[in-house]
Amino acid sequence: MERRNFLKNTLITTGGVLLGGATIHRFLNNKESAEDPFPPLIEKIHQGNKKNVLVLMSAGTRFGNTDRLTDAYIKGLVEKGHSVTKVYLGSMRIEGCRGCGLCQRHAHKCAIRDDMQDLYPLFAECDTVVMASPLYFWTITSKLKAFIERLYAISTDDKYPSKDTVLLMTAGDDNDTTFEQPIRYFRLISQVLGGNEKGVYCAGGCTGCEELARQIDMKHLDNAYKMGLEL
Repeated sequence: MERRNFLKNTLITTGGVLLGGATIHRFLNNKESAEDPFPPLIEKIHQGNKKNVLVLMSAGTRFGNTDRLTDAYIKGLVEKGHSVTKVYLGSMRIEGCRGCGLCQRHAHKCAIRDDMQDLYPLFAECDTVVMASPLYFWTITSKLKAFIERLYAISTDDKYPSKDTVLLMTAGDDNDTTFEQPIRYFRLISQVLGGNEKGVYCAGGCTGCEELARQIDMKHLDNAYKMGLEL
């Protein structure tokens, strides 16, 4: 049997166990289809004439509550005329800082070679960084935390570039203290980046992965959209 046909039959047979359908589709098709099952991790949403906004969507699930809240905010940004780049941080391969200090001795180049290398220039170019995260174990996602840690590579004497900062969050809980810890951490990071906080929106009471469908109240999407218009 021809090698490719053998692999094709093997993958179809075992794909449900070993590989997802999207992976099989990609393997069996040399050319990417119009509807790529692996959409880009970095999307240039809009080119405007105002601020350059970098949006970090750190949830691992696309089209979930955090992604929808993020897109609502982006809609406002686009209508206001800002340039917007959206990063699917939750789907990227990014390690936390190792604390090796190599970056401080070698021209601010991080020793870890992963997807963060694609994000350093985007961060350098942006005026505003939007951090979007679901609430995981009372704080932001590990991917967003790793991104923040890795900014150490571009620091000089613990000084960082000045950026406007925005926080968007979702959670199943909706108590007075639900977002207390991540907001406190975000505001610390905002101070490190120049103290230019431009907005915090936390959407509590969302239905998460425990249910059959993820749900977010439309009022949250509307409020995030309006906040985008205010930047």
